Amino acid sequence: MQIKQTFNYICSIKLNKRLNKLENTETKQVDKREHIMEVAEVLFAQFGFEAVSIREISKEAKINIAMVSYYFGSKDKLYEAVVTRKLINSNSILKQIELQKNYTEKLFAIVDLYIEQFSKNRYFQNIIFRELAMGQRTEMTEHITTILFENFSIITSIIQQGIKIKEFKKVDAELTVLTIIGVIKIYMSSGTIACKILQKNDVNIIFEQKQKMRLKKYLKELLINQLGIN
Repeated sequence: MQIKQTFNYICSIKLNKRLNKLENTETKQVDKREHIMEVAEVLFAQFGFEAVSIREISKEAKINIAMVSYYFGSKDKLYEAVVTRKLINSNSILKQIELQKNYTEKLFAIVDLYIEQFSKNRYFQNIIFRELAMGQRTEMTEHITTILFENFSIITSIIQQGIKIKEFKKVDAELTVLTIIGVIKIYMSSGTIACKILQKNDVNIIFEQKQKMRLKKYLKELLINQLGIN
C-alpha cells in the first residue's frame, strides 16, 4: 500500500513538472508572438505595409526569419493580427463599460478609455488612419471599418438610451459621438499643430498626465453641457 502511495506521489510530481513546463512554454510563445507584433506595429506605422519586409521585422525583433512564418504564416497575416488585436480589445472594454448602470458614468469611462488608448497606441493609430485614408487593401479597410462602426454604435446607443430614460436631454447622438472622437483624434495625432495651439514646445508634453487630465476634464464638461447632465 505504501509503495503504491509513493508511486502515485512521484507520478503526481512528474505530472506537475510537465504541466508547468508546458505552461512556461506556452507563455514564452505568447510573449514571442506579442513581441513580433509590437515590433511590426512600429515598422508598419513608420514606413507602411508595402515598404516593410519580413526580413526587416525579424532583424528588428532579433529573431530568426522563420519565426514570423511559424507564428503568423505570412506578412499579410501578421499585419492583420497587428491591426485586429487592439481593435478587438477596445471593443471588449466598451462592452464591459456598457454593462454599467449609470449612462453618464459610461460616457465618462469611454472618454477616459479613448484618451488613454490613443495616447498609448500612437503607432497603431497611424496604421489605422493610413488604411482608412488610402484604402489600398479593400478587405482590411472593410474589417477596420466594421469594428470601428460597432464601437461607435455602442457609444451612440448609450447616448440614445440615456435620452430615452431622460438622463440626457435630446441631442444628435451620432454627431455627439463624432465630436468626442474627433477632438481626441485631432489632439493626439496632430502633434506639432496641437503643441502650437496649446503653446507647448515639446510634442511629448501633450501626452503627459497633466495634459491628458486637461483633455478629459474638457470633454466631460462638454458632455455635461451638451447632454444637460445634472
